[in-house]
Amino acid sequence: MNKESLLVIGLGNLLMGDDGAGIYIIQELQRRRLPDHVDLIDGGTAGVGLVDILSSYRRVIVIDAIADQGSGPSDIRLFSPDDLILREGEGDYSIHDVELTSILSLMKSLDMVIPDITIMGIPAVTMTPGMGLSEVCRRFIPEGIALIMKMTNPLFSTPF
Repeated sequence: MNKESLLVIGLGNLLMGDDGAGIYIIQELQRRRLPDHVDLIDGGTAGVGLVDILSSYRRVIVIDAIADQGSGPSDIRLFSPDDLILREGEGDYSIHDVELTSILSLMKSLDMVIPDITIMGIPAVTMTPGMGLSEVCRRFIPEGIALIMKMTNPLFSTPF
């Protein structure tokens, strides 16, 4: 386990509109100067391959799109995997959140150490085939980047 590093992983599919929000944020963060203890990964559409990646870090920030369920996009949300599991019946999550929940369950069943994970949910409006983010989702990208920059500061601690 990499006790010194923080992993920031973006999930999403650039071919599915706003679903690519996590990837867009990772791409922008790669252009910035981050502390040496921060590792960035484009996690794409996740999958079981995340088990090895997640198990090698003590702290992880996962960035993913959260589908708008008719209430309109509100704000970027930070939550824990436990919050995600409790929200499953609400229908307010993307497919990656479901995969992430399954991956964490698999890690638990294999008695693997699960890192301290913070999930950053980026409000998404359009998750249909097509390149690029909607105007609404695009407005949240600078805020997401600023929040990650703050969270990667060694003096910041997650609320979870």
